[in-house]
Amino acid sequence: MSVLSRPRHPMVAEALDLARDWCAGHIIDSAPALGHAVKVALTLGRHVPDAAPELVAAVLLHDAPEYAPKDINLDAVLTARFGAPVTRIVRALERAHLALDQRPVPEVTTTDRWILWASAADKIVSLRSILRRAARSPDPAAFWRARRAFVARVPYFAVFHATAMPYLPPGMAGELASLVVCAEHATGRLDGVERGGGRV
Repeated sequence: MSVLSRPRHPMVAEALDLARDWCAGHIIDSAPALGHAVKVALTLGRHVPDAAPELVAAVLLHDAPEYAPKDINLDAVLTARFGAPVTRIVRALERAHLALDQRPVPEVTTTDRWILWASAADKIVSLRSILRRAARSPDPAAFWRARRAFVARVPYFAVFHATAMPYLPPGMAGELASLVVCAEHATGRLDGVERGGGRV
């Protein structure tokens, strides 16, 4: 059983349908954007099996600020259909994505566990995806040289993990730690990395 197994909570089912509509035609990590949202929800559920429907819904919709129609009031729609906690988490993850471009270290919210768990699940999925693509590349060194913005942000992920670790479920903390170490090892041999931001 997963957080997306049938029968789904009505809120989760509605969020999945809306994410499917809004993600259509968009790509994340070289794959359909809906797949990323689903993977983040499943990752969350592995580590927080009793996750509240609001948290699962927020994770499914966490890319809504980027993909929702621009002519809607996103906060009003999310709040009316799912409640204020979903809007709060979606906006918090939006700020976390933007922070990759704006600051060298994250501002980690440790007082709101739902935001922390959602952000950690998002990072686990993104790190796992890029590490898998690098491993499959015929020239991993060239793969990383072409992704210097990500390489420059590996310390950002390390700081996030170190700060969030005491507040994450042990399995989630361990999985994120393993991926951060793998990213550090995979990219650590690159010299002269250009400082920059950008999403994984």
